[in-house]
Amino acid sequence: MAQESPIVYTNVEKLTIYIAALLGFMFDGYDLLLTSFVLGPMATYFHVTIATVAFALTLVLVSSVIGGIFFGWLADKIGRRPVLFITIVVYALTTIAAGFSSSIPEFYLYRFLTGLGVGGEWGIGYSLLNEAYSEKTRGKASGWLASMYVWGSLLGAVTAGYTISAFGPALGWRYAYFIAGGSALVLIVLRLFTPESKVWLRYMQYKKEGKLPPGYEARSSIVDIFSRKFIRYTLFCTLMAVGYLFFTYSYLSFIPTYFGVFYKIPVPTYTQMIVIAELVGIVGYVVNGFLSDSIGRRKTAIVYGILSFLAIIWFLVEAEAKPSFTNIWSFPIFYAYMGVYFAAGFIGQFGVWFGEHFATRLRATGSNFAFMVGRGLGGGLPPILVPFWIGFGNLGIAISIGMIIGAVLQFVAIFGLKETKGTKITPV
Repeated sequence: MAQESPIVYTNVEKLTIYIAALLGFMFDGYDLLLTSFVLGPMATYFHVTIATVAFALTLVLVSSVIGGIFFGWLADKIGRRPVLFITIVVYALTTIAAGFSSSIPEFYLYRFLTGLGVGGEWGIGYSLLNEAYSEKTRGKASGWLASMYVWGSLLGAVTAGYTISAFGPALGWRYAYFIAGGSALVLIVLRLFTPESKVWLRYMQYKKEGKLPPGYEARSSIVDIFSRKFIRYTLFCTLMAVGYLFFTYSYLSFIPTYFGVFYKIPVPTYTQMIVIAELVGIVGYVVNGFLSDSIGRRKTAIVYGILSFLAIIWFLVEAEAKPSFTNIWSFPIFYAYMGVYFAAGFIGQFGVWFGEHFATRLRATGSNFAFMVGRGLGGGLPPILVPFWIGFGNLGIAISIGMIIGAVLQFVAIFGLKETKGTKITPV
């Protein structure tokens, strides 16, 4: 193959790609916590149980797996830019539509469709980042990018709190979805100006000109992620995602109940505790990204894996001791909870590390498959299993058991992946 000119992105192009990916991740977190905060008002409005409305969260997880696999495959086939445009359009329009729901089945339908769009964002956004940023700065960019999920969840909580207070429970939940979907329309405009991946374009040029190695694209990307060359990475990336999401959803799903029901902490107080912990978590994400560029992906994962175990043990010891609550700053479990949230920064390098294991022709497919299947299993099982473990003592201990299982799985997965620090992303 003749010598080709180097692939170069201008600073404006890289910034546009980064902002488009940042906001996409933010809306993912925005959507999740927004729904969590309007469960009660919606249950009252439709005269159903909170569990009935909460089933929509499960539907979003299920459809995000489907959307992740399909849109990841499509992005490898027709390009990152058009598919990212499609996913945010799907998210924006179906989120607005959810606000017009006249029945629970109709709400379920719109939330299922929203999940398809949300599922496509993760691996495609990271594929663009991997292909636009150099091996020297990719990790740092990833840490900040991953932290946007937390910023989005905070924004979701603020939006729901405002609309329910301003418009009342009966209308507030509708306006929350209108605002979330409407604000995503801004991202649609931005993505019109987002450049296509030049690495993917060079790959497609080679394909068109017949310059690909023999048999290089004999199979679909969905099939190829399970080929002898890539199946190990597909399985261990998926295992890492399952473990991480099992770890995080074990506390995300039940911390409000643990603080509010078990300890009788007032809603404004434990909401403040959750917000503070999430801000600490953002620091964990960013530090992870910087470390991964400094000492490497695997070493950073090991450090965060050990931090996860230490934080969980701390939380478990406090849960068994059952300290009384007087105020936030004298409540030891709150400090353990912040430690857990910092350790959850483990995910800061996932998108980059996963993507560096797959070739350009299947990077979006492999990354999205691993994370979204991991999200479906790891995020879907804790809400079912954790309540069964309350018999071991109390909800805090049950949460700890879930976190331990997840932390073990993600730690084992570390050793199935290779060190990819310094990997150059090439068309083939």
